[in-house]
Amino acid sequence: MRFWKGVLFFILLAGFAFSCSKGFAGEKMTLRTCLRRAIVHNHTLRSFASERQSVAMEVKKALSPFYPLLTFDTSFARSDWEDQPRSDDAKLNLRAQYNLFRGGGDWANLKARRHDYQVSDYDYLEESLRVVASVEDTYFALLSLRNRLKVLKKSVEAAALHEKVARKRVEAGLAPVSDELRAKVDLANARVDLIRAKREGKTLKHALAVLMGVTPLEIIELNEENLRIEAGRKTLPELFAMAKNLRPVLKSYQEQVQKLTWEERSLKAEFFPVFNAYVEGGQEGPDYMPNKDYWSVGIELRYPFFSGFSTKYSVASARSKLEARRWSYRQKILEVQKEIADTYDQLKTDEKVIEAQRTLLKSALENLKVAQRRYEVGVGTIVELTDARVDATKAAVGLVNAKLTVVGDEVELRRVTGWFVSQVKEIEDQMHESKKNP
Repeated sequence: MRFWKGVLFFILLAGFAFSCSKGFAGEKMTLRTCLRRAIVHNHTLRSFASERQSVAMEVKKALSPFYPLLTFDTSFARSDWEDQPRSDDAKLNLRAQYNLFRGGGDWANLKARRHDYQVSDYDYLEESLRVVASVEDTYFALLSLRNRLKVLKKSVEAAALHEKVARKRVEAGLAPVSDELRAKVDLANARVDLIRAKREGKTLKHALAVLMGVTPLEIIELNEENLRIEAGRKTLPELFAMAKNLRPVLKSYQEQVQKLTWEERSLKAEFFPVFNAYVEGGQEGPDYMPNKDYWSVGIELRYPFFSGFSTKYSVASARSKLEARRWSYRQKILEVQKEIADTYDQLKTDEKVIEAQRTLLKSALENLKVAQRRYEVGVGTIVELTDARVDATKAAVGLVNAKLTVVGDEVELRRVTGWFVSQVKEIEDQMHESKKNP
């Protein structure tokens, strides 16, 4: 019996893996497809979305004081005194109470919870920026890896050709055996670099799958796309202004300031009296079942004359928290501007590196041709030839990596300025279960 249960379990597991892989097989995924999958299925984002929904329920909970309070109670008591006969008393009571005035505390608390919801929404968007940037970084790293693999394959072909030339020269007695051994070592190193690059591609695919909220699979095929440098073409003042209007973390700090402002007002409401209007009615009587009807209407007034200065200290504490958050907001603006400035300068520097790498690659290829001709005619050494091939390969890989670095800088610049916010909102609005505003 256990054997068949185990077989059934593995069949179900294989079916689940096939269903997961079916969405990728035969499909070339675009960048937008990857982003949509990540926003919809990324587990971290789903966690933030659930937290946001929890705060939305707190907003609805803050509306409860604006409704009347209905209570029902019943009681039964039996008394037995030494000089009196035993008596039974029963009571049924229905009471409706409505708050007329509470110093504006209920309204202030509702406003605070609404700002708290906005904070959770901006926290979700800030996390979305991180996920989107990670997806784009990984996506373009995989595309860049294709070009690097082409370079490394050509490097292996060149190393194989050099090994063949060295072997023929050794067989012809024109070169020592050490030339052939050195060429074989060089070929082995080139093949190792190619194998490591292929392994890196699998790791990147696994990372992309996890970002999209699915089991790491190796059958992800990506469509060829280019990322235009747009944010990097703007000026720093324009990027600063964009971040101030779009960056969710700055919006979150603003909402936190508003939330603490209303929480302070909610605490100040404790200094005011409380007015309640009520209507109640019921039955009572000296028996198991009450038989006398009664009703009453009234207004209650309560005023806390003294509570050990607790309200005073609570208001002072809230005011200090509010002031601290205001200073934190100003500091956060400077930190975001620093992120933008650093990334912007890095992008400009890396763009210059591309031009330098192109020049280096051109020189390295010319040097490789010269070294190859010198070795073929017996003037150069195998060391010069292998070193020239390694230099040319490093220069070609360096150019590919330099281009990828600039793309990464552009993606990071878009993240720190909040460039992706509109894209995230657009995709989220298209979800089957869009967020419900409180």
